[in-house]
Amino acid sequence: MAKIRANFLGILFYLSVAIGLVTVIPPWFLYCVIFRERYKFMLVCKPFFTVVFFLFGVKVKLEGDLPEQGKACFMLSNHQSFIDVPALVFRVFPCAFLAKKSLFKVPYFGQLLTYTGSIPVVRGNQKANASLPKKIQRRLSQNFPVMAFPEGTRSENGELLPFKNGVFRIIKEANVPIFPITIIGAHKVLPKKGFAFCPGEIKIVPHKIITVKEIENLSYEQLKDLVAQRIGEPFRDFPI
Repeated sequence: MAKIRANFLGILFYLSVAIGLVTVIPPWFLYCVIFRERYKFMLVCKPFFTVVFFLFGVKVKLEGDLPEQGKACFMLSNHQSFIDVPALVFRVFPCAFLAKKSLFKVPYFGQLLTYTGSIPVVRGNQKANASLPKKIQRRLSQNFPVMAFPEGTRSENGELLPFKNGVFRIIKEANVPIFPITIIGAHKVLPKKGFAFCPGEIKIVPHKIITVKEIENLSYEQLKDLVAQRIGEPFRDFPI
């Protein structure tokens, strides 16, 4: 019975997000286009997910302080669930994302990604990604953060997966600061596989910014290890 209830809630959650995309987003999108308020577009996520999280019994708790200068940083987080992105834009900052290029080809959703300033990435193709550092610099210069998940995929059990090298090469070349963030408990609320949804608490742990000066003295491998260490630290205090 509990499994049936969890699957039913999961279907309702996905339906709620889908309905929001076709009812709440279009008028706000039109407003932002008409009044040239592109950088306010992502602000609609906070009130929308405030309602959704309340209705579905999800608490997103911030375990620490958000640095003001973090708004102009490259944000890196572990990836546990589909609900990670809503939780981050709800509790941290509205942001753009590094996202698979194939997502930008999805009708309607791809156009929304483009309008948010999100940046397409071709996995495993350094030549195709050659312009990414400049695009990231331009986005951050507009005081709007960019977000990426260095694991490259969601973790099924919440444990930290090995980080991909590509994003750290890009960050080194872009010469921008990093704001590491840890997400805990999202995989229990909305697991990677299936439709099950279990009301509960998601913890978001912000970390100290890694400055450009610190990054300059590290190889991309050392940088990757440092970020993995920072993001992995809270798992000792908050069991998976």
